[in-house]
Parts: sequence; structure tokens; C-alpha cells
Amino acid sequence: MAHALEAVGITKSYGASPGGVAVLRDLSFHINRNEFVSFVGPSGCGKSTLFNIITGLMPPDMGRILIDGEDTTGRVSPRLGYVLQKDLLFPWRTVLDNVILGLEIRGIPRREARERAHEVLKSYHMDGYEAKFPGQLSGGMRQRVALMRTMITDPEIILMDESYKALDYPLKIALESELLDVVKKAGKTVIFITHDIEEAVTLSDRVYVMKARPGEIIHEIDIDLGTDSPSIPERRMSPHFNTYYEMIWKKIGIAPMAA
Repeated sequence: MAHALEAVGITKSYGASPGGVAVLRDLSFHINRNEFVSFVGPSGCGKSTLFNIITGLMPPDMGRILIDGEDTTGRVSPRLGYVLQKDLLFPWRTVLDNVILGLEIRGIPRREARERAHEVLKSYHMDGYEAKFPGQLSGGMRQRVALMRTMITDPEIILMDESYKALDYPLKIALESELLDVVKKAGKTVIFITHDIEEAVTLSDRVYVMKARPGEIIHEIDIDLGTDSPSIPERRMSPHFNTYYEMIWKKIGIAPMAA
């Protein structure tokens, strides 16, 4: 059976040679179905470029992206949904109308789309906010709306690019717990791109560690915190947490710090 997503020999440079900047070099990896996999590494390792290549928004110079065995290199796949660091909500649309945007693009009748959105809003505890505009929401609520906008289209694979980076720590913890609970119950596959080692260890089933430019995968780590709980504080308190945390610090090449 094919992997949910597979990358084979992904290479990318910016600018013509000689003098071009090599961003990614010969990246190969796989993501299994229903896995939560994080990519972590220092600034400049090409994480965001990799994100754009996986989504089909940017073609690689070499290599292929396969989704369920199908070559989707250089094109956007309806099997993918993504959530960015910036929520990119349309300020002139209400919460409800922002949530249904993806359904409208896919040609779902507006009435049906709105009915589905009302159910999603209830499940995310945001019923009552349907008529609010993004400018009336907190940062956490805006990110919750961005996730709902992705989830309502029922993608098989969700890509997240440092989606909670701008949030304060308590809110970030709350939304990460909610995210884990939602994607595990829905049976989704998640690819999470982050520079935050604590975040990667706490959320993930596996972590790919990348080195700085040109970005290469230097280590793959299976994470087992000994709990299936989606609660981030509970997962963070696992006796195995610091072992994984320090392992990744050492692989990146930075001296371990107290977690």
C-alpha cells in the first residue's frame, strides 16, 4: 500500500548556477496514513520551501511528490489542506463565510455549505460567532477559524506551517491540544513544519530533523511519550519528553538546554 505522502529526491535552488543558493538537497521521506509528523530544523534549512513544494505551489528542480502513490509534483492536490502561520482570513467576510470559502470554491451550493459550517462551528465551540468579522476576534479564534476552513473540506492530509507561532504560550497549548484531539478523531494525516523542538516532540508520532542550508534530513525519530492523551500539558510531563528533546537539540548541532 502506498504511503499517504512520499517525497523522492527533492532538490531546490534559487538563482542560476554558478552563484545560485541551494535550499534543499536530495530530500526523501514518507508520511504514513493517520500520522502526525513534524519537520524541525534551524532557520534557513528550507522548511517553508519544502512546504510550498509539497502543496504544489512551487516545483522542485529535481524529485517527485507522491500522494497515495499518485505523482502530484508541481500541482495542487484536492487531497491536501493547509493552515499557515498567518490565518489569511478575508476581513470583509464573516466567520461563517470565511469557513465556507473552500466549499464555495469546490462548487458546493451556498445553502449546503452554510449548513455544514454551522455544524463545524458547534464542534469547535464557536457557535454564536457566525456573524462576527475577523477584526472582532482574538488571535486564537482567528487560527481556529482558519483550521475550520481547512477541515470542512475534509482533506486527507493537513499541512501546517508554524501555525501557532504568533500566539501566546497558554493559548498555543490550548489550541495544540484541540488540534491533536480533532485530527486523531477525524483520522487525518498531519505534516507540521516548525522550528520549535518542544512543539515537535509534544505533538508528533515521528520527527524529521533537518540541517541548515542546503536543507537535508539528517535524522528520523519515532516519538513515544507513553500516552494517547491529546492534552499538551500531560504529554509534556511525560518522563520521556526530555530524552527526545535533547536528542533533537544534539542532532541539530546546538548544545542541549533545559526544557
